[in-house]
Amino acid sequence: MVVVDRFRITDTLREVWRPLVGLFLLDTLVTIAYVGLNWTWIVPAGLPLPLLGTGLAVFLGVRNNTAYARWWEARTLWGSVLNNSRSFARGLTLLVVPPEAEKTRYHLVHHQIAWAHALRCFMRREDPTHDIAPFLSHQALARVTQAANPPFAIQREMAELLLAARREGWLDSIEASSLNTTLTALTDSQGGLERIRNTPMPQQYAAFSRVFVTAYCLMLPFGIVPDLNLLTPLGSAVIGFVFLALDESGRHLEDPFMRSVYDVPMSAITRTVEIDLRQAVGDRDVPPPLHPVRGILR
Repeated sequence: MVVVDRFRITDTLREVWRPLVGLFLLDTLVTIAYVGLNWTWIVPAGLPLPLLGTGLAVFLGVRNNTAYARWWEARTLWGSVLNNSRSFARGLTLLVVPPEAEKTRYHLVHHQIAWAHALRCFMRREDPTHDIAPFLSHQALARVTQAANPPFAIQREMAELLLAARREGWLDSIEASSLNTTLTALTDSQGGLERIRNTPMPQQYAAFSRVFVTAYCLMLPFGIVPDLNLLTPLGSAVIGFVFLALDESGRHLEDPFMRSVYDVPMSAITRTVEIDLRQAVGDRDVPPPLHPVRGILR
C-alpha cells in the first residue's frame, strides 16, 4: 500500500511508460504528416473527441469506484481481523485459570497468531508453512498444512483446545461462549476476504476499459493536430497519460491481495497481530513492526 504523503508521478510512469511511448511515436508521425507533409486528409471530419473523452472518463470513474470499494472492504475486514485477534488474546489473558492451564492459554494465543499468518498466505496463494511453524506443534503443523484451508484448520485446532479447557473446568459456559463469539467473528472476516478473492470483477470492466482507452488514445492525435499543430505530441501524451493512469490504477485495485504497491498491507497487519499477542503472553523475542520501504507498506 502506498503511504507517502505526496503523489509521485514517477511511480505511475513506471506502470504506463510502454503504451505512452507508443502513443508519443504515433503523435509524432501524425504531426509530421499533417504539418510537415500537409496531409490534411488524414484528419477525419467531425471526430467527436470531447464527447468520447467524457464518456470514457465516466466509464473509468465507475469502474475505479467499484474496484476501490473492493479494496476498502478488504482493508476493513483485515482491520476486523486485527481487532478481534486482540480481543481473543485479551479474553484469554483476563481469565483466572489454575497454573496447569497456562500452557493451554499460551498455545491458544500462538494458534491465533498462526491463524493470522495462515490467512495472509491463503489470500496470496502462498505456502504458510514457514510463517506458522514457530507457533504450532509438529503434529498440529502437519494437520494444518495438509488441509485445503489452513486458516480454518487452525481454528479447528483452537476449538479442540477450548473444548478440552471446558471439560477440565478451566472455562465456564459464559467464558467459553464469549471466546467462541470472537472466533466466529474471525471466521466471518475470513469468509468475506475469501469472497473478494474468489469473486473477481466482471471481465467486461477490465477488457472494455483497456480497449476503450487504447482506441481513444489512437484517435486522439488525429483529433487535436489541427488545433495544436507542432504541440500535438505533447498535448496528446499528457491526455493519454491521464487515461492510461486511471485505467492502470483501477486494474491494481481490482485484486487487493496481488502483492502490488496498491494492495492491502497484510504483512504489516499480521506482524502487528504477532507483536501484540506475543507481548500479551509475555514473550520477549518479539519482532519489530514493519515500516514502509520507499513509501510502500507491504
